[in-house]
Amino acid sequence: MDTTASGNGSELSPTQAGFRFLIELAALACWAVVGWEVGGDTWGWILAIGLPVVAATTWASFRVPGDASAGQDAPVAVAGIVRLVIEFDVLVFAGVFTIVVGRVVVGACLLVAIAAHYALTTRRVRWLIAQRAPLGSGLGSGPTDDTAG
Repeated sequence: MDTTASGNGSELSPTQAGFRFLIELAALACWAVVGWEVGGDTWGWILAIGLPVVAATTWASFRVPGDASAGQDAPVAVAGIVRLVIEFDVLVFAGVFTIVVGRVVVGACLLVAIAAHYALTTRRVRWLIAQRAPLGSGLGSGPTDDTAG
């Protein structure tokens, strides 16, 4: 299996990479809005800063080795399906919770953009699904020896 970043199916066109970056920024902004709305006067600032920081840290930390769309090595190597779940959690829940706190148009626009992005990058999604974490990483790698069954 080719795990090099060049030509492995994980790369995005410059247009898609830019679109994805804008989606990521919008999701972080939505997490800030959610934090502010949920936190109210007392906790608003803390959650408006904390939720995007947690989302961005999670997004940047858990990566699939060889994912050209990441632009960096994987600090914590995970299987592709684990990465897709993380992306789903960070992006989609940002849109959903933004709708829940009353910013319906903003949340809906984010969700439409996310759906369009993944519809246009199915090659990367298929590549991610096919990736398994290195043995022993403990994050989505499955059994680590041949005796497990």
